[in-house]
Amino acid sequence: MAEEKKTRGDREELERLAYEYQILQERYKLLAQNLELLTLAKNELSTLKETMEGLKSMEKEEVEVLVPIGGGSFLKGVIKDKSHAIVSVGAGYAVEKSVEDATAYVEERIKEYEGAIKRTEEALKGLEAQLQSLAAKAQSMSRANVGQVRP
Repeated sequence: MAEEKKTRGDREELERLAYEYQILQERYKLLAQNLELLTLAKNELSTLKETMEGLKSMEKEEVEVLVPIGGGSFLKGVIKDKSHAIVSVGAGYAVEKSVEDATAYVEERIKEYEGAIKRTEEALKGLEAQLQSLAAKAQSMSRANVGQVRP
C-alpha cells in the first residue's frame, strides 16, 4: 500500500515536472522571438547610422537617392539638405535634428538595444539551465521508477 502511494506520488511529480518544463519551453520561445526582434531593430539602427555617416562624407551638395514608395517600388529623389535628418523618437513621433545629433541619438539607441539583447541572452541561458535541470530530474525519477518491481 505504501509502495503504491509512493509510485502515485512519483507519477504526480513527473507530471508536475512535465508541465513546468512545457511552461519554461514557452517562455524560452517567447524570449528567443524577442531576441530576434531586438537584433533586427538594432541592425536597422546600425544601417541608419552608417547611412547618415556616409551622407556626411559625400562631396556633392545634392545627392541622388532612391525613395521607397512601397511594394518594392522606388522613385528617384535628391537630398537637398544633408545637414538635417528627421528621426523617429518612438510612438509614431519624429523630430528634426542635425545629422550629428541624429547620429548621436541613434548611437544611444543602439547601446540601449545592445543592453536589452545582452539581458535577453542571459535570461535565455538561465531558462536553458532550468530546462536542463528539470529534464535531468525527470529522467532520474523515471529511471528510479523503472527499477522498482511491481507485484
